[in-house]
Order: sequence, then structure tokens, then C-alpha cells
Amino acid sequence: MSAPVVPPFELFSLPDFALECGVVLPKARLAWRQRGRIGEGEPIVLCTAFGANPLGLAYLGTEGGPLAEDRHWLIDVEMLGNGRSSSPSNTPHPHGGADFPKLAIRDNIAAQKALLDHLGVGRIAAVIGASMGGQQALQWAVSHPDRVARAICIAGNARTTLYGQMFLNVMAMALTSDPAFDGGRYATQPILGLSRLSEAWAPFALSPRFFSEGRHQAHADMAADDLAGFLAKWRTRYHAKDANDLLCHLDMWARHDIAGTPGCGGSFATAAARAAMPVLFAPISTDIYFHPRDAADQAVFFPGATVEVVQSLSGHAAAFGREPEDRQAVRAMVARFLAR
Repeated sequence: MSAPVVPPFELFSLPDFALECGVVLPKARLAWRQRGRIGEGEPIVLCTAFGANPLGLAYLGTEGGPLAEDRHWLIDVEMLGNGRSSSPSNTPHPHGGADFPKLAIRDNIAAQKALLDHLGVGRIAAVIGASMGGQQALQWAVSHPDRVARAICIAGNARTTLYGQMFLNVMAMALTSDPAFDGGRYATQPILGLSRLSEAWAPFALSPRFFSEGRHQAHADMAADDLAGFLAKWRTRYHAKDANDLLCHLDMWARHDIAGTPGCGGSFATAAARAAMPVLFAPISTDIYFHPRDAADQAVFFPGATVEVVQSLSGHAAAFGREPEDRQAVRAMVARFLAR
């Protein structure tokens, strides 16, 4: 199977970009693209997920999906640390590699806001994202409620739970356990660490029932006769990624909490109350690390929030349209919400 074609993108320059941690990047950049009915009405902003590019939510615009380019002005913004926007792997000394500063979800919102300001965009019809992209969508709603008409968080949250932090800690330990990682100062990619990260993630991305029912056998990237055969395919999942980039995302994900929004006094409730526009929380019924109950508990603090659970055996992967029924369910949910 051929690798998916990574969408074309532009680089928006962010000179002297001040991060929440206090570090200033002299020449930061944000990878982005716009498509569809460019310049017509208010755009829909789509945020990317862990180590990802805009391909992750492409299914929302295909097969008559709610984000078809013939109906909307769409702006894809790529998360900092993904290898195309400013990241450990592409930032020069003294901030590159292991010395890359810690990022926050709010740093992404600041960069995206600067881009939209540059484009002359005032109000946004909707901000949409899955997983870490969903965290960005909710942070947009909290940070700039006057500019966001709607926010959609698919399989994400407004604050990483303790369980989520433990899960991410395991992933980080697997990645950095390779001696070749060398504290992030590797000369070549630590393939053993990347393999361990991939294998450690295998039980979490989908659901136990997905495997019990043998659904993995329908996919060339997972079909196998036994555990060894399955892991032989799965362990290459992150081989094409930069280890420091992935570690940057794991850390940013683990530390996210809208309570840290300036002016909210460290209060989750105060921060959430700012997002009075319609907000959709769309957790997946079998998602292990963005659990539906946690999403519902957080949504209570958002004045305009609705929670709709996507029923699926695909676990977290359902957010990215793993199965045809997942794509259909999420597309229908997004369409209903945008039509309100």
C-alpha cells in the first residue's frame, strides 16, 4: 500500500514568537493551508493531532461530508512540534533538538491567531479538531470566545486527566528507553525507542473488542496470525517521525489544562465559563484515554456544551475514521451540529 500524500502547505513566519514558558523563538513558523471557497464568509479552522498533518480529518470532507470544499472556506493549521511547524527537528541552535522549549496548547492558539489576523479573518465559523486537535478547539473557545462561533472537540478534552498523564508517561518512557536516544542528542533516529513507543501504543489506540472480534484482520496494516506478526507491522508506526518531535507532543498533551488560560486564576470552571458559544464534545464510546465519562464531566462547565458519544469498537481511532461506520457516524454528528 502506498503512503498517503501529505497535503501541500505554506509557512507563516512568526518572528520573535514568545512562548508561554518564557522562551522567545526568533524565527518560529506555522505550517498551514487554505482551501475550498477561500475568502467567502467565515472560515472553518481545522486543528491537527499528535504527530499529525491535515490528513487525519480529511474524511470529514469526502463522500458528501459536512466539510466539503465546495461549501466551505477551510483553513488547516498544523500543530507546533509536528515536524513542519516549528519543532525540535527543524529549529536551529540554540533551541533545536533536545534544547527545544516546552510548548503549550495555548502557544498553538497564539500562532494560529496571528495567522488569522494576517489573513484579515475576524470571526471563525467553527474550530474543529480531534484528540490534541480537540484540545486546541476548546482552547480557542476559551481564549477567544468573541471570535469563535462554534467549537467541536472529537475524542479530546479541556484538561488532560491523571490517567491520561500516566498513559503518556508510559509512552515517553518507552521512547526514551533506547540508549541511542541519548537525552535527545542522537545523531540518527533511535529506532528501538520509536519501535517501543509504537508497540506500547498498540493496546490503547483501538479497543479490546476490536481485536476480540477480529476486526484487525480486515486491515493490511494489522492483519496477522499471532502477536509477533501483529507487532512486526505495528512497531514501524512511528519510524518516520522524529523522536524529539514526538516527545514534545507527549509533554504538551500531558500538561494541557484550560485552567492555565491567562485571566482565569487557575480555575477550570472560570476558564470553561468563557466559552458560552455552542460547543460539541464528541467522545468515542470505547476510547481508553479520552474516556466519554471524563468528557461529560468536563462539558458540564461549558455553558453551551452538548455531549454526543460516538458508538464504535474502534476506540480512539474512530475519531480519525478508522472504519466506514466511524466515518459515517462522525460526519453525521458534525453535520448536525454545524446546521444548528
